Amino acid sequence: MLDVRFSSPALGLERFVRFYVQREVRISGAPVIHPVPARAATMIEFGFADAVDVVGRDGVRRKSPPVVLVGSQTRRMFDLHLKGTLQHFVTMFQPDGLQRLYDLPMPELTDRAYDARTVLGSSISRVWQMLGDLGSFEGRVRFMNELLLRQSLRAPEGAGISYAANTMVLAGGRVDLHALADRAGLSTRQFARKFIQQVGVRPKLFARIARFEAALESKARFPSRGWTNIAHEFGYYDQMHMVHDFRELAGGTPSDVLTRLETVFADPIRQMRSGTAAAIPADRPRLIL
Repeated sequence: MLDVRFSSPALGLERFVRFYVQREVRISGAPVIHPVPARAATMIEFGFADAVDVVGRDGVRRKSPPVVLVGSQTRRMFDLHLKGTLQHFVTMFQPDGLQRLYDLPMPELTDRAYDARTVLGSSISRVWQMLGDLGSFEGRVRFMNELLLRQSLRAPEGAGISYAANTMVLAGGRVDLHALADRAGLSTRQFARKFIQQVGVRPKLFARIARFEAALESKARFPSRGWTNIAHEFGYYDQMHMVHDFRELAGGTPSDVLTRLETVFADPIRQMRSGTAAAIPADRPRLIL
């Protein structure tokens, strides 16, 4: 049902881009519903073939535009209804990578998805056309690497906030925020203000989302592990604390959330469990797409 391919960014882009991913879906009959939970990453998604139906919390159904810019998600804001022939090429950014590359107001992107043309201008339509003409995943990765490497020449250097946000992702949210603020040379209040400006989310909430992603990823990779062990490993007070977080961030219990993702991402999860998945570092959660 779903074919997923991953690629790491070119050397020099790791500061801005987590990875590229291409998803191809062919579904006949009733649509498959993909609930989108909280997600730490921002992304730009180029869609080819059929458009996706997006159903928001208000129940309104919308067609996704050809290029979508999606900010960090702090809770389940919408569901994707997958049907027909779908192909999406996605750039998943580091927490502040999009802001540093394009100087965007990140808080205005949080919990939102925009037609990328309204944010990045008409040039993104030309990028979409060229990616569509290329066709192959490898060609699209090369093109985006070249485009973003040129863009990165004008980007400011990352500093304390970049380090802090990336550390949260890599550590699965298990961090000392006061220590990260000290390392950045900032007071706790200054750290929170700058973090929101560059990432779009409060640092404490961002760490919760990173922990949720990592806990879900761990269970998906190793299904024999009990949820109690997962809760202990990722620093939840107890299993009920984890259940509460999953309900707030994904709209369901841990088992419910995993079952939904197993329905949509059956083949990628099978590859993860067998050890044949694409070579993206295991410490960077990538199930949340």
